[in-house]
Amino acid sequence: MSCEQRLIQIITSNILENRVKKLFKKLGIKSFTSFGVNGEGDTGLQSGHFDADSNVLFMLLLSEEKMLELVEELNKDIQKGYHHFVFSLNAQMHTPYKCKSEV
Repeated sequence: MSCEQRLIQIITSNILENRVKKLFKKLGIKSFTSFGVNGEGDTGLQSGHFDADSNVLFMLLLSEEKMLELVEELNKDIQKGYHHFVFSLNAQMHTPYKCKSEV
């Protein structure tokens, strides 16, 4: 058994980690994976050596509907000046019990 989901990835400053988690809670999103990441891009080098210089990556599998709700809320943050990098991919879920409810 498998089902279609959306894999959402959000890269943001670790300073915004709790803000994003509160947003998940507000939207009823209970499952996600997060870990510290570093790299270089539009905002410069994110080496992870200092809190202000560290990023966190969130990974979530969501229905199309829930993904759209989340992206809408994140875009509100982006319009306020918060730096979130958000993208999604189509994903095939192969864990049968996860196909029966929102992940």
